[in-house]
Formats: sequence, C-alpha cells, structure tokens
Amino acid sequence: MSHARAVPVLMYHHVSPNPGLVTVSPATFRNHMETLAARGYQTIGADEFLEFLLGKYDLPAKSVFITFDDGYLDNYVYAYPVLRELGLKATIFAVTGWVGNGQARSTTSPPLCPDHRACKVAIAEGRADEVMLRWSEIEAMEAAGSVEIHSHTHSHARWDKTVADPAARRAALAQDLASSRDTLRQKLGRDDRHLCWPQGYFDHDYVSVAQELGFEALYTTRKHVNTRHTPPTDIGRLVTKDRTDKWLERRIFIYSSPFLGGLYSKLRGEA
Repeated sequence: MSHARAVPVLMYHHVSPNPGLVTVSPATFRNHMETLAARGYQTIGADEFLEFLLGKYDLPAKSVFITFDDGYLDNYVYAYPVLRELGLKATIFAVTGWVGNGQARSTTSPPLCPDHRACKVAIAEGRADEVMLRWSEIEAMEAAGSVEIHSHTHSHARWDKTVADPAARRAALAQDLASSRDTLRQKLGRDDRHLCWPQGYFDHDYVSVAQELGFEALYTTRKHVNTRHTPPTDIGRLVTKDRTDKWLERRIFIYSSPFLGGLYSKLRGEA
C-alpha cells in the first residue's frame, strides 16, 4: 500500500438549506462525501493526523481530514447523518462556551438551522442554544464514531482586537484556552491536544500560550500543503465551497501532492 506524502485538511462551517457565508447546502455536502467514499478516500481522525505530521504514523495515500469550525447545530442535523451513513468521520472544533445542555434534537424532523448571520445574532443575544450543538448531541456523534470534538477556544474571542496590553492579552488568552480544555476534560474525559484558532488568527505569543497548556496541533485558515515537514503549530486547511464534487476533487488532488500543492500555493500567493 502506498502512503500519503501530504494530507489535505478540509474546512467546513455550516451545512444548511439556508444559504449564506461559509455555508454549503445539504445536497452539496452529500455530493462531496459520496464522492470521497466512492473514490476510496480514508477520512482520518485528529490524533492520526498529528502522528502523521510527527513522523510516527503512516497514512494511506488517499487520506483526507474533514474539519468543521464553531460547532453549529446544523452539523448535527445535516452533516452527521451523512457521515454516519457513509462510514466517514470528521472533527468539529467547538467553541465550548457556546455548547448547551439538554436533550438531543431530532435529525429526522430537523429544527430550524438559520444562516450564518442569524447564528451570530443569536449568540450575541444569549440564545446560542438555538443554533449551536448540545453536549448530548456531541456525545451521540462521538459514540457513533462519526465525529470527534476538539477545541476552538471557550469564547471565540479575538483578544488581539480587544486587549491592548501584551501581558493582559496573554493572560486573557491563557484563561480562555484553559477554560476550553477544562470543559472538554469534564465533559468528554480527555485532555485535548488539538486547537483551532478563531478566524485563523495567531502570533508567536498565541502559539506559546497554547503549547504551555498542552495543545500540540494548532489549526489555521492558511491554505498550504501538510506534509511530514509541516510544523504541527501551523496546519493549513482548504476552505470548502458550495461547489461540485469535481471542484473538491481537484483541490484534494492538488493538496495531496507536496509539489503540486506547493506550486499552486505559490502561484496564488498563499504559500
């Protein structure tokens, strides 16, 4: 069996019938996932991916890592059933402070899943439970082996925009990340090694704080190739779009090759 030289990391946010920013339709998502399954791609977990980057684990040549940001209810309603049906798996980077309690909602009689702007309004107004995941839903997805949950901080705050003093900003970030990690430990019983930066922002101080707290794999919104030479502190991801499976296949093909992916990134000024 040939082994992967580079692993594409896909980045989704919403899977919803209500179009908007960072959203793919349920039909597009099914099309993407059915194509991956039909073409023999293996969807991997976060720890497998990290061990690949560290040179400790070989992955099949046709490996892909599917990620979601924020932890919206529509991930459970529309994405999870498709993943479960096709035997695929994904990672959701959840904002732990936005995850609610209560009974898992129905995936057969779908609740309202608003567009991205409406979700932001609901969160700002203290109605996050209407649009975000609940712990019961996370537990169901993890138990099925279809989804695993990792950190997207506890508050999704951009401390670089709100705290001017570097020492105070570092302290605020440390508290935020510690709260997220503690919550995941309490709810899911594990110490998380994976952190996705809100809006992709990070700097040297951010990386230092995250590492001090035990995060090893740090996920960005930078579009670059991920090989065994990629620092786990600078993981690149590919933004998915509400476009055909052929579009997705081309991107995966390019970013599965260190040469093609590197050349493509340089030509587009993304390296």
